[in-house]
Amino acid sequence: MPQSKILYLDLESFSATPITHGTHVYAANAEILLLAYAVDDGEVKVIEQPNDELTQLLLDNTVVIVAHNAQFDRTVLRHAWQFETDISRWHCTMAQALAHSLPGSLGDLCQLYHLSEDQAKTKDGKRLIQLFCKPQPANRKIERATKETHPEDWDAFRHYAAQDIVSMRELHARMPKWNYQKEELELWHLDQRINDRGVAVDMDLVNGALTAVAQEKKRLSKEANDMTGGAVSSTNQRDAVLEYVLKTHGVTLPDLKTSTIERRINDPDLPEPVRELLRVRLAASMSSTAKFEKFEKCTSADGRLRGTLQYCGASRTGRWCLADGTLVLVKTVLGEVKEVPIEKVAFDDLVWDGCAWVEHEGVVFSGEKQVIEHDGVTATAEHIVFISDTESIPLGEAKRLGLPIWRGN
Repeated sequence: MPQSKILYLDLESFSATPITHGTHVYAANAEILLLAYAVDDGEVKVIEQPNDELTQLLLDNTVVIVAHNAQFDRTVLRHAWQFETDISRWHCTMAQALAHSLPGSLGDLCQLYHLSEDQAKTKDGKRLIQLFCKPQPANRKIERATKETHPEDWDAFRHYAAQDIVSMRELHARMPKWNYQKEELELWHLDQRINDRGVAVDMDLVNGALTAVAQEKKRLSKEANDMTGGAVSSTNQRDAVLEYVLKTHGVTLPDLKTSTIERRINDPDLPEPVRELLRVRLAASMSSTAKFEKFEKCTSADGRLRGTLQYCGASRTGRWCLADGTLVLVKTVLGEVKEVPIEKVAFDDLVWDGCAWVEHEGVVFSGEKQVIEHDGVTATAEHIVFISDTESIPLGEAKRLGLPIWRGN
């Protein structure tokens, strides 16, 4: 029986919807800018519109499709170019890597396998992604970069897209496959079906909760304004609260973290007006309402929340993990119960698993990396930071462009 053809595929897309809203919501408004592909060891081709060859390959159920983070490419391809493909035809080099406790990033895998310069992922890719795949920041002259506005960068972008295929194809051949075949491959296909199906969200409840939260925060801000004689007009004015309690009552607070407020609020020597103000601040800053904002942004138009599970998210154990940004209910060592993004769960936090508070293995160590400093933030160059309330870029890119880091209203 002849071996099936392998279609290596990678696409670059644009969407005004941030990817932080989830792949499925992003893909619903996405357009494909470039699609790079190759068949087996053949020539890499980069197209901007579907051609006859690609169409035939995608419609041929005997062709195996390989992509890195295949869920993204498969979902965008379905929405933007209306290609419906059977999930069982897809293989994912990121899932292949995670199944063997290897890093999921294509760039990290290239370094790990010491790919030669002509095989490694293009290092300028992040800049090109920021340029072409996202709306430009408000302070730029143009709203969107295109091949007409940046022809030289567009040529580099096409080369970047093609090089990803070269890297992915080489990694697909080099990485082990013993733990990503047969039953395990079928399990990943099941994972994809589960993520595609998603879960139903009661959007009437979500919208009602958001309205109630907004009304309550408005009421609490008015209460803070009244009790401070206008010195604190809103409960989210951190510096104003700290300055007021110091100048008016001589109380010094290091910060307004929940743990700090809960500790000081029970201090019998604390003046009653300060205690009341801190109670108002605590009520207004409860993180338990943040999940409703997440539901509002990440739920698809048909009322289903998709893509919330990450296959082999805990790469050392192979267990599933909640996707980045998903809110998790934790209990801290001080007994404080709150919701935090999954990536911010501390090692000594207990996590609610639906039945009980359970311990966990903490953050998996991913090796040492060089850090940089920009605008008061020290992190790796790849660390994502916000430069506005909707736009985020790597810290290294923000430093290169001299852009200040957005710290909220």
